[in-house]
Amino acid sequence: MRKYFFILPFVILLIAGCSPKLFRDLDMRPATSVKMQRNSLMPVFDHLEEAKFYSTQIDFKENSMGGVLAVTKESEGHFRMVLMTAFGMTLFDFSLSRDSFIVNSCVEQMNKKMVLNLLEKDFRALFMLNVPNEFKAVYYRNKEKQNWMGYSVKADDGECNYLIYPRENNFVRNIQNGCFIKRMQAVFDEQVITIYHPKLKLKLVMTEMNM
Repeated sequence: MRKYFFILPFVILLIAGCSPKLFRDLDMRPATSVKMQRNSLMPVFDHLEEAKFYSTQIDFKENSMGGVLAVTKESEGHFRMVLMTAFGMTLFDFSLSRDSFIVNSCVEQMNKKMVLNLLEKDFRALFMLNVPNEFKAVYYRNKEKQNWMGYSVKADDGECNYLIYPRENNFVRNIQNGCFIKRMQAVFDEQVITIYHPKLKLKLVMTEMNM
C-alpha cells in the first residue's frame, strides 16, 4: 500500500501535464469520457441563414492587410469565404466543406502551399468541419465554475481540438487546435472572432458588421 501512495503524486502530475494548455490555464480537470454529436456543440456558422460580413484585419509579423470577409452557407456543410479590400480587390475566395478545400482565387502573395494549408486548417477548425458527426471526447470541468464545460476531441487530421463554452447556450467560446509551431487558438467574443498563431506571430481579427 505504501508503494502506491509513493507513486500517486507522480500519476497526478502526469495527468495534469497531459491536459491541454487551454484547460490547464483555466484550472479545468478531466472528468470522464463521453460520446457526443457534432451538432450538440452548436457550431457558430452552421446556423447561417444569410451572408455574414466581417471587417477583417490580418497581422503577420510586421505586415498587415485588411478588408471585408463575406461568409455564406451554400448548402449544408458547404461554406464560401471571400475576402475583399476596400477598393474591391479580392484577396482570396475559398470554398470549404468537410471533404474539400477549393481555392477559387487568391492573390499571389498568399497563394503559397504553406499559407493555404494553414488557412485551410484554421477555417476547418473554425467551422468545426474537422470534427466528425459522432465522436468520443474527454470532458473537462472546473469545480468552482459549474457553468463552463470543456471537451478534448480528436480531429480528423489526428490533432486535438479543445472546445469550451458556457452551459447556457452551448455555443463554442474557445477553440485550440494543434500544438507547437502550428498551434492555433480562436476566441469568440460576442461579435468578434480572433484567431491567434502565437509561434508564427500571426493574428486574424474578424469583427461582425451590421449590414
